[in-house]
Amino acid sequence: MNKLALSAAVAALALSPVLSQAAAPADDASTATYGANVNPNWQDNFFVAGQLGQTQARTSLLDHNNSVFQNVRFGWRWNGIVGPEVGYVYLGRPKTDVFGDGSTSFSAKPRALTVGVNAKYNVYENWFVTAHAGYLRSKTKLDLVSGDVGANYTTYNNGLYAGLGVGYDLTKNFSVGVNYDNYRINTGNSTSVDHVGIGRNRVNVAAYSASVEYRF
Repeated sequence: MNKLALSAAVAALALSPVLSQAAAPADDASTATYGANVNPNWQDNFFVAGQLGQTQARTSLLDHNNSVFQNVRFGWRWNGIVGPEVGYVYLGRPKTDVFGDGSTSFSAKPRALTVGVNAKYNVYENWFVTAHAGYLRSKTKLDLVSGDVGANYTTYNNGLYAGLGVGYDLTKNFSVGVNYDNYRINTGNSTSVDHVGIGRNRVNVAAYSASVEYRF
């Protein structure tokens, strides 16, 4: 019994700084706001972020790489540093001139739902670095057009994503940044060969973007 009481006393002493910090009011001057590495108020650590930029499909199959990149993410960070996220990403519509004479074109239109982890860390005053990575489920529409004749097919595949960024906290709730992301997707499967003549093709899509984030 004495050992149990002693253990409880030691645990209480160890947790007392954490408990006193958690009990502090959210608007206390000692509570981190922005330009800091830790925000102990879990209710302030939800965020929504949007990215807009350009993609490049790194594959010999698709040579017209420059496409619009759009991404929306929603998540939460423990102590304002690391936590889960979910998102939806549009990776443009890269295409290629199949025979080089303009008679036949092939294009892919990949989109994906993402789920993963994200992190944000202030390295100097309001400047911060970010990272995120996880799993994606992609939906890719494949289009083959030759003259007035066309065929299309939609495939669903699993993949991975990861990215890095750097940014600046303008206020406690609002930040801007620039980012590089990479999405590994498959643009076909075993049955797409029969529909558009393209089988399973693994593609790395690089995305360069500017971002805004709002924390609430």
